[in-house]
Amino acid sequence: MSDMAEVGRLRLHVLPFGIRAHALIESMVTLMRFTDAAPVAYVEGLRTGNLMDDPTLVSSCQSAYDLAMGDAVSHYESLALIRAIAEEHEHGQH
Repeated sequence: MSDMAEVGRLRLHVLPFGIRAHALIESMVTLMRFTDAAPVAYVEGLRTGNLMDDPTLVSSCQSAYDLAMGDAVSHYESLALIRAIAEEHEHGQH
């Protein structure tokens, strides 16, 4: 994953453990925008997935994502943290 982040294929943002409850703690959201169609959101949890095209629901998902990103560590700090944890794990320091 850090390799893909290093070459720009994804942006990585870690939410610190100290952050209390937030809307995305129990699920994953993928927000998709298209040039020729309305935006949609795909929300996935344990044993479930839901593709949402209702503008109100998509907007709610976007708001939850924006709030989580406000609490997240920057891309570069997140990447450094992932690298440090991977290195600790590689050297048996976990």
